[in-house]
Amino acid sequence: MVRRVPAVAAGIIGIALPNMSKSEPPDRLARLDERLKQARARDSAEPGTGSGNAELQQGMAAGLRIGVELVVAIVVATGLGWAIDRWAGTSPWVTIVMFFLGVAAGMINVYRAVTGVKAAVGYRTIGAAEPGKGRADDKWDDEE
Repeated sequence: MVRRVPAVAAGIIGIALPNMSKSEPPDRLARLDERLKQARARDSAEPGTGSGNAELQQGMAAGLRIGVELVVAIVVATGLGWAIDRWAGTSPWVTIVMFFLGVAAGMINVYRAVTGVKAAVGYRTIGAAEPGKGRADDKWDDEE
């Protein structure tokens, strides 16, 4: 059997009761929206420090791409060398040779990524193309 405690006795015992006023309770979503607006305004006031900076994201993407290409080239080449060693019984010589070939291939991939060799059509590094100048200014395709 549950015994109910009157509201007056509940306040004396120390049970916290909600404040029952006739005003409407505060809207929690409105307060959250206000705090989000303040945070966005604070972030937009300081350009270059937010995580939404496009140049920072492009730099991070390029760095991660270069790192992944280097590591994958080494791992794949070393794995192939290990498999060939197991099959041919030449352990560890082919693995060692393939490791160094993987390092070389990874370095070539890094070089290509940094210089833009075999990049997407229309891609040029910063400063390579100036507005208003056409292909006639490219010295490598002039045959005269």
